[in-house]
Amino acid sequence: MKYQVSMEAFEGPLDLLLSLIDRNEIDIYDIPVHVVTEQFIAHIQMWEEMNLEIASDFILMAATLLEIKSKMLLPKDSVIIDGAEVEVDPREELVKRLIEYKLFKEISEELKKSEAVYSRVYYKPQEDISEFRDPFDELSSVELRDLVNTLESILQRFRYENPSDQIFDLEREEISMEECAEDINERLSSRKTFKFSELATVCKSRSRIIAYFLSLLEMMRMRIVIVKQDIRNSDLIIEKRG
Repeated sequence: MKYQVSMEAFEGPLDLLLSLIDRNEIDIYDIPVHVVTEQFIAHIQMWEEMNLEIASDFILMAATLLEIKSKMLLPKDSVIIDGAEVEVDPREELVKRLIEYKLFKEISEELKKSEAVYSRVYYKPQEDISEFRDPFDELSSVELRDLVNTLESILQRFRYENPSDQIFDLEREEISMEECAEDINERLSSRKTFKFSELATVCKSRSRIIAYFLSLLEMMRMRIVIVKQDIRNSDLIIEKRG
């Protein structure tokens, strides 16, 4: 029997085997070993006639196929599985290798297609828009709602420590947010962090506490300070941005 062979490029013996299986429309789980063995060896003989260098992997695979072919002619070995005697198919190990190789080959083909598509795609690098970004987007554990809730708890504590039944001489207090910001900066110049409650303790009125809070929000917007919180609604930790 003569076999028509062609000078195709194969990546290895498993690639050649898969080609023969596809060409003959063979069920990979029920390979007629005598057919693929003869065709496989025919390829090697053709390469020898053309004085082509034959990789040792192909020769080893030819020997493996001949061994499997001879075992198929002999009584099959058997093993006991779950108390039942099961015949060992000499082709089983080869089938596993072929299925695994076929899977990786298909994945490789899909990756090549994706590479071809994305090689024609160009992306515009992201521009630096940090100066327009909402400063609260950078807060890992603090949201504006938490800041407001914390301010409310500080004001409630101030109200408790300064009950309304006391009599005061009311005077209009001139509060400068710039002065509050300068005070915050001055505190950060001598240490790395401090708590907002420290500012509240030196304030003599609720309006001054609010002024410090508004100054703090403005400094966050201008990316001068970072505000953190260990636990929701706990004290605010003010840190100078590096």
